[in-house]
Amino acid sequence: MRLVTFALLSLIHVHALAAITVDNIDALARAITRPNSHIIVEPGVYKLNYRLQIKADNVTIAGASGSPEDVVFRGNGMRPASENGGDEILIDVHADDFTLTGVTLEQSANHLIQVRAELGADNFTLTNSILRDSYEQLLKVSASPNPDSPYSHNGKISNSRFSYSATVGPNYYIGGIDAHRAKNWVVENNHFENIASPSEHIAEHAIHFWRNSHNTIVRDNTIINSDRGIGFGLGNVDNEHIGGVIENNVILHNNPAHPYKDAGIVLESAKGTKVLSNTVLLQSGYPNAIEYRFGFTHSVEIRNNVVLGAIKQRNGASGTVAENAQLTLSDEKRSMWSTLLGK
Repeated sequence: MRLVTFALLSLIHVHALAAITVDNIDALARAITRPNSHIIVEPGVYKLNYRLQIKADNVTIAGASGSPEDVVFRGNGMRPASENGGDEILIDVHADDFTLTGVTLEQSANHLIQVRAELGADNFTLTNSILRDSYEQLLKVSASPNPDSPYSHNGKISNSRFSYSATVGPNYYIGGIDAHRAKNWVVENNHFENIASPSEHIAEHAIHFWRNSHNTIVRDNTIINSDRGIGFGLGNVDNEHIGGVIENNVILHNNPAHPYKDAGIVLESAKGTKVLSNTVLLQSGYPNAIEYRFGFTHSVEIRNNVVLGAIKQRNGASGTVAENAQLTLSDEKRSMWSTLLGK
């Protein structure tokens, strides 16, 4: 009897973890309502006329081939919501333990992905994917302004590409990753390009964690020709970002046609953050490669970075700055610059 019971339980377990293969949006929308689902999406271009709301825990959506170019989720266009039939988010994450891998998301009026800290959505994972061409931030972690509201914990974004297909975005209200009330997130081994405003105002950062985010790790990313690279916090506000590490990223800007430029790395009201071993080479005309700003920024460490531009303390910030290498555009350094850009 015990052996029979064990066998039945084993069969139930296998069934619960069995993959579901889909080849159309309606089938995918049904599949994501089931907890503990691993959903394989066949190659194709999938037009999304409604958002995919992830409300069941432990759901994975994976492209069948593993190549993100083979599975494309496409919205109604990179244009304002007022011209696009209303607010548009392609994948809207309410639940815990959602994973997205091996797909491309494109052409949305708002965000391609929204993770809802206000609903306590934890353990989000994005890997091996392409996010491009939305009218607002490509990936948003939203939150309630209520100080007692939930956080989103333990997200991970890796091995993915965030970009605008043109050399600039459609407006200034864009960014790569824009995260509020995020705790213990990791952003690593991603590529960001052309997160840049065409007019009116500077774009948001390629990677931005703020509004009471904690212990973010941003490492081994490459950011090319974006108005602002990596930002922790914003403005002179207490508890914008606490802790965290920005390490071993490469940030390059050499497009003089972009109308707006800012620092490659900036700490604004960030406490106890470490900025270590990054390469920030700006030939954009903006003078500062790394900035730390405002009195709420303190106990930071900026060490072992290689920069073309200044490391600048502003507005009463404090911290330790040591063992950094500041380059100049001598002939030798111009040659290194060209090599890094592949030109």
